[in-house]
Amino acid sequence: MLIIDRALMRDTFQSSLAVSIIFLVLFLVISLVNGLAKAALGDVPVTILFTLLGLETVKTIALMLPLSVFIGILLALGRWYRDNEMTVLAACGLGIGHFVRPIALVAAAFALVVGLFSFYLEPLAAGLIHKAQSANNDHYEVSGIIPGTFNQVKGGGFFYVGGIDRAKSSLRDVFVNNEQLGKQGVLFAKTGHYYWDRTTGDQYLVLDNGTRYEGYPGKADYRILQFQTYIVRIVPRVAPPLPTQFDAMSLHQLLHTKNPNAVSELHWRIAKPVTLFILAFIAVAFAYTNPRRGRYTGLFGAILVYFVYANLLAVGDALIKSGRVSSAVGLWWVHGIFAVLAIYLLMRRSANRPLLPRPRILR
Repeated sequence: MLIIDRALMRDTFQSSLAVSIIFLVLFLVISLVNGLAKAALGDVPVTILFTLLGLETVKTIALMLPLSVFIGILLALGRWYRDNEMTVLAACGLGIGHFVRPIALVAAAFALVVGLFSFYLEPLAAGLIHKAQSANNDHYEVSGIIPGTFNQVKGGGFFYVGGIDRAKSSLRDVFVNNEQLGKQGVLFAKTGHYYWDRTTGDQYLVLDNGTRYEGYPGKADYRILQFQTYIVRIVPRVAPPLPTQFDAMSLHQLLHTKNPNAVSELHWRIAKPVTLFILAFIAVAFAYTNPRRGRYTGLFGAILVYFVYANLLAVGDALIKSGRVSSAVGLWWVHGIFAVLAIYLLMRRSANRPLLPRPRILR
């Protein structure tokens, strides 16, 4: 029996890990594409794009693992059913109830990992994301510049950069449109660079070997000035005060905060490992495969249960934030419903009955 338990735990672990890697790769690809699109629009600084991508990945792992383990158990046990291994084991007296223990051990191991991410690493990553965004807000235009597009500097007009030599931190073919003393000015320089005064926090665009065209709109008295060095001060935009970041709070802070959003965040963190554990037992019940009814019949039903579970958690989270559900109840009513459902399904499966009772036909 110990050999059978180890084999099941190994197959379940490998399947769950494989599904997790697939989900992680998909998330990285989609997030990278979205991040590059935002960087092209100037919404995200290029210099912190990959840092934010890594931190967002850390935040997503705790949310991703419950579904990965759920599908991994379905695939592992479903393969045992298709290969008639479960039939042979049942003939030897090992029913579905025997496999609850090894599945529970695998689920407990993954739940510990999810708990580590949910209670420690995820808030830490959220805090670093907020700090990175705040730190780069003052010199956002510098790090977010994209060559070949028009960029808007808050308080400084528009500028266009033909190319960037990132190795030398220099700009090529720079156009600047700004206004001084009512005169509209257009500057062109072959080269330029940014200068950021770390003492004052001021930013400057330093242009070299260029020309300035200035004058009043609608009049012909324009002046053309040649310069070797021209410095344009960039006025950084004033960031609005950041709201309280509940996702970056530590567990101790959440426990001592009575705000409904803090209560919601606390229950959401608890929900991730609890959900994984409950879904593991639901997967055991749905893993049964009947060759006559198709290979993926149970899988579709299991995925449907997962989506109902996830949506009820979202509804419960909204109810907590609105103050309609007390902190003592939280999301436990959702977990309770599906825990009872898991026990009910396992009992029917142990009794070799269909998961849903068939309606009786009256004669």
